[in-house]
Amino acid sequence: MHDTIVIDFETKKSFADVGGKHNIRQLGISVAGVYSYGKDEFTAYEERELPQFEDILDKTAHIIGFNIKQFDLPVLEPYMKDKGLLGRIALTDIYEDATNFLGHRVGLNALAKATLREEKSGHGLEALEWFKQGRVEEVKKYCLDDVRLTRDLYEYGKKNGHLLFESFVDGKTHSIPMSWNEKTEKPIAGVVEDAFRGRRRMSIEYVSSEDGDGMGFKKSRLIDVHKIKTNGEIEAYCHLRKCVREFRLNRILRAELTGETYTLPEDAQKALF
Repeated sequence: MHDTIVIDFETKKSFADVGGKHNIRQLGISVAGVYSYGKDEFTAYEERELPQFEDILDKTAHIIGFNIKQFDLPVLEPYMKDKGLLGRIALTDIYEDATNFLGHRVGLNALAKATLREEKSGHGLEALEWFKQGRVEEVKKYCLDDVRLTRDLYEYGKKNGHLLFESFVDGKTHSIPMSWNEKTEKPIAGVVEDAFRGRRRMSIEYVSSEDGDGMGFKKSRLIDVHKIKTNGEIEAYCHLRKCVREFRLNRILRAELTGETYTLPEDAQKALF
């Protein structure tokens, strides 16, 4: 297994047709859309061609998708001869990563519109109706367009360390940190703890919620940690802003200790006794 693929499936039936979401395995697949990084090509498989798709999965190490854990893969499972194959493949679910951070749902179209300045070419219920009308080629085109948007969101997130969405609360564009391209030997919280205890200056890659200065959401910063809070925030002197600011741990993509040290007022007071 070595390839990385991006997937999206269209179904033959709706949840209303099968009696609810608990019968998701009965939806059936009309079209399976796939992008292969190894071959750099898009392919659409009809239901009768799904054995060929399983052969592709047998050579796959990583699957990328949007809401694939709750939807696409459960729909696929009844077609699989090797019932353990999917469990041996690494998964990146953009929907899961985004909603885990936000605490609420966010759609593919919302992310694509804010991040890529593109929108979906249709709606899943439209694709379902096209299939029932025998317009399979239109279903394939729609499905592969979603695959492309998913791939492009993943590539943007890897490169920039975040995705974007427009908030219904304030109407502003906010970021969602993504660490798909970051590898750390120690959890970031542990690095922050070491920096605070040892009074070691820290270099971080930080994704701000808003691009307030027009210089981008992600910035490299040097910070001196003053306080670690129980709510997942830290107080630190930011050498970029020249003041003490609050930082959220889950917005730090990378953290490394530098060779520089710093002191806090409390350190000077302790030294007198």
